[in-house]
Amino acid sequence: MPAELIDLNGEFDLGNQFTLSTATYLSESLDDQFRVIVKYQGPGLPAYDDHKHNIVFCTSKEIHVAPEEFFRDDILIIFQHYFMLDEWGNPIHNPLSYPAPLGTFKDPKEPLKIIPIPEREYDFCFMGQIPHTGTRDCFKRALDNLIEETGDKFKYFVKVTDGFSQGLDKDEYFDILGNSKVCLCPQGAHSAETFRFFEALSMGAFPMIERLPRLWYYENAPFFRTRSWHDIDRTLSESLNFLQTNACRDSLMTLADYVQSVLDPKSLSKRLKEKVEYRLSTRNQTKNTLQEIRQSITHYG
Repeated sequence: MPAELIDLNGEFDLGNQFTLSTATYLSESLDDQFRVIVKYQGPGLPAYDDHKHNIVFCTSKEIHVAPEEFFRDDILIIFQHYFMLDEWGNPIHNPLSYPAPLGTFKDPKEPLKIIPIPEREYDFCFMGQIPHTGTRDCFKRALDNLIEETGDKFKYFVKVTDGFSQGLDKDEYFDILGNSKVCLCPQGAHSAETFRFFEALSMGAFPMIERLPRLWYYENAPFFRTRSWHDIDRTLSESLNFLQTNACRDSLMTLADYVQSVLDPKSLSKRLKEKVEYRLSTRNQTKNTLQEIRQSITHYG
């Protein structure tokens, strides 16, 4: 029998089917001594009165702190979005939890054709909200200046929405991504991570970012980095020029490999299974280390 799979709050019909699919593949690859639970990061995980090994996917909540489950002894391993970071933005390595990529929040109804870069209509795109947290104010000013000062230098699609996952319907959203060479990816409301980064890659568009945390799933990801959003004109020009050269072929291959590994739920689940097996084999040896880390963390999401 495969492992039990629990979608605790039944929320994934709203988005992030990527994570639910990854958890499903993982549960199917494990036997019934395991339980795989998918939930929003926060309180609410019940106590299970049995001896199964509990695996928890903690999703959402952008604040990069330890989830409540981090302090429970009945959890074998946690796969966490917005992984715990220290004050310098480095991951807080520990034996209990492992960073999981956000993946895509939206998905097209049907697989869309990937258009070759030279045939794409837009040089760049941005579709999203400008939150009240102020984290995208600098980005918005830089984008407005770019459009005002460069005229028709770039062909672009820009739509600012009123809230998360509002505005364009999914198919139109992915059609624009698939017709763009570069997708501008400012940080989220509280974190440098954003679903848009992964949604762009899934459609063959290169994300442009200012910064990212040092997490494993960004190490080999293809993207363009700008020193500052106020430098976006020069960074875009250099990036688009690069995409017209033969030198970009390696980057295109890297993008394809990334989508087929990190952004493929079945492939990702195999990596996570290895982490489950390693955690199970080292659980007893790491008890003291885990307790020390727990004592050093004074807050949780």
